Amino acid sequence: MRDLRVLEIAGSVAASYCAKLFADVGADVVLVEPPDGGPGRRREPYLPDGRSASHLYLDAAKRSAVLDLDGPDGDAALRWADLVMVTVDGDPQRAFALRDRVRALNPAGVVVALSGFGLTGPYASWRSSALVDWASGGYLYLNGEPDRAPLQGGGPWASFVAGATAAIGAQAALMAASCTGQGDLVDVGAMESTAAGHQWTIVMYTHTGAVKRRWGLRFGEAHHPMGIYRCRDGWVFIGAPARDQWERLCLVADAPELILDESLLAPGARFERGEEIDALIQPWLSAHTAADAVRILQEHRVPSSLVQDFADVLSSEHLAERGFLVDRPDVAPGARAPRIAFAVDGGQGPARSVPPAAPGSDTDAFLAQARAAIAPRPLPRVDLAAVRVVEFTVAWAGPLAGRFLADLGATSVKVEHPASRGIGTSGRAGHIGGDPTWSWGKLPDPQIRAEVFPQADPGVRWWNRMGIWNKMNRGKQSLALDVKAPEGPEILRRLLAESDVLVHNYTPRGARSLGIDPESLLRANPRITSVAMTGYGETGPMATHSSYGPILEAHAGFDEATGYEGGGPMRIGVAFPDAVGGLHGAFAILTALWERAATDRPVHVDLSQLETLLAFAGDALLTTSVTGRAPARRGNRSLEHAPQGVYRCDGEDAWVAVTVDADAAWRVLVDLVADAELAAWRELDRDGRRAHHDAIDAALERWTAARSAGDAAAALQAAGVAACPAFTNADLVHDPQLAARGFVVDVVQDDVGPVRFPGYPIHFGRRGYQVRGAPTLGADNEATLRRLGYDDEAVLRLTSDGVVCDHPPS
Repeated sequence: MRDLRVLEIAGSVAASYCAKLFADVGADVVLVEPPDGGPGRRREPYLPDGRSASHLYLDAAKRSAVLDLDGPDGDAALRWADLVMVTVDGDPQRAFALRDRVRALNPAGVVVALSGFGLTGPYASWRSSALVDWASGGYLYLNGEPDRAPLQGGGPWASFVAGATAAIGAQAALMAASCTGQGDLVDVGAMESTAAGHQWTIVMYTHTGAVKRRWGLRFGEAHHPMGIYRCRDGWVFIGAPARDQWERLCLVADAPELILDESLLAPGARFERGEEIDALIQPWLSAHTAADAVRILQEHRVPSSLVQDFADVLSSEHLAERGFLVDRPDVAPGARAPRIAFAVDGGQGPARSVPPAAPGSDTDAFLAQARAAIAPRPLPRVDLAAVRVVEFTVAWAGPLAGRFLADLGATSVKVEHPASRGIGTSGRAGHIGGDPTWSWGKLPDPQIRAEVFPQADPGVRWWNRMGIWNKMNRGKQSLALDVKAPEGPEILRRLLAESDVLVHNYTPRGARSLGIDPESLLRANPRITSVAMTGYGETGPMATHSSYGPILEAHAGFDEATGYEGGGPMRIGVAFPDAVGGLHGAFAILTALWERAATDRPVHVDLSQLETLLAFAGDALLTTSVTGRAPARRGNRSLEHAPQGVYRCDGEDAWVAVTVDADAAWRVLVDLVADAELAAWRELDRDGRRAHHDAIDAALERWTAARSAGDAAAALQAAGVAACPAFTNADLVHDPQLAARGFVVDVVQDDVGPVRFPGYPIHFGRRGYQVRGAPTLGADNEATLRRLGYDDEAVLRLTSDGVVCDHPPS
């Protein structure tokens, strides 16, 4: 975002990633740190020479200034900035005081406050950590084996979700300021950011009362096969939830008898019989190498991937052809790291990444610039309320990106094929009514489980009642259009001609077949901005590969990095890459709109969801490129803090996540637990605590096991120790913090009635938002066609001919 001035006050990994995103798209980012450097310079993982790979990756291309923000130099710095980022760890008043000061110095300035739990609510004073961020929004509880402790991911990736969410909020506030001249306070907590980053977890509870569990290598409850399998020489990830994919998998794996069982057409039914199915396809997998298995499966259009580690990722021919990895000679010979998360107009940034500055090395130059700066100053004007978005999106990542725009006030028209809703997974909902034996809290009939119907009842117009679809597409308009029908292309051409943005997540071949590739779009509208959110990108040898988010996760090395110490790879319990891709997609759309406003030219973004995911692992890739080996799995422990772990509490499958991040916090914890064994180690430093980690864990679990997870976390937080229960989906819906923040909202949905959905994870001081229900299929056909110039007779004809419709084919 050219000409944007960003002041990052050194703090959390979430803030570091948020600021990095702005640096990657052209903003001038100045990192304000103490004389000995900010906390990011001491953040894990570490290179062999002791330097922080996290800092070397996240703080590249930022300037560094050491200055007293409370004095006149601080006034100059805050007046200079369009955007100020601050981390608040249990001290919300810091953010409010900064907001007031920025408003006095620069009324158009935007302040973004990142925290673990938000600036308001009963947990506002709670402290956080990377592990706590995994726990607070419900990710942690879903990772790992059912009979073992829940498991964090193999990096601080939940914290990155908070950073990416904050970046979207910052963009929205900046765009509002460009129109009104008034800045804002943007309040983003990791708890809501991660709670919003589930596909159907919370909806599963609000619609059926069922608690989602963790299932190890399998994808829980409703989609099978979607998991990790062992081959002759390694691991592969296979995802075949759709009927056609399932049938092709059965044929490839020499198990045609499974196709004949019509009950297995539904992916929920396949999950119920997962052990039986896996036993029948395993012989074929065991007879093939992992590479051969993936090659054959992809040839038959069965989404699949090798389960790679970060060393494999670094050797990827696909990423090399796309220029995604950049040399980092400032780190070490042969060191490499991701360049940027997505490409704008085919560019991938500078040929070499700019290394981080030494602490304070830019102070004098920055202060001279800041003192001479005049604020406020004009920025590119983007009025989101006037933006029209056309969506061709399926599954999760694409709809999530479009939903962010709709929530922020843009008009988003979702172009749907008449047969798009639900038929790809089971298509059986129209033949199955409500189950008279079902009761609240039970998993629904597996034949209709994947769609998440309210009260487990498909109803008559079942295609409008799918909770999973309605959650991802709220606030949008629906044009149910067969683009390939005789008059379909002309309707699409007219729609594109009046629109500002086209976003899709089809393969390049699919986009060309629909006429929404970059060349076709420019013919329809020379000013349109477009964002292609493909799995592997629009170019490169894997551009045509089929994928789902969990497949990208395995391909990107995330599963190999996640797992219990000494164990094998472990998948993340949600479709994590979809959330990551959707967040980056929204950020990319807003970036492109800013660029178009600044240059008055069309902008195209080639976004690879694989690359957005790898942008979360730049520190691990950098470390691997230097050491030659991928980081070892370490369960819930930390290289940076000790002790850290997930401890069993009183109650069924109840757990609390705890991080001790300083010697003072350790002594407070020892006094609180009052365990004789711990008392003897009260004066241990971090290395000493790490040496006794097993015994410390046992002592802590004796204390937590006698308490509920909520009571244990509250007591630890009251003492200043970062802790949080491993929240379930039920916990999140009933949690007082999310209730106080208004996160779970009531929505009146056509054909559904009143239901509850997760709301918006970003809080603004000045602007509000309204969570509106999702459209019924084709709800906006008539209004859209009339706006595009079709008269009454044409609308009736297009409807009777099936070019547009309000129900799927029978």
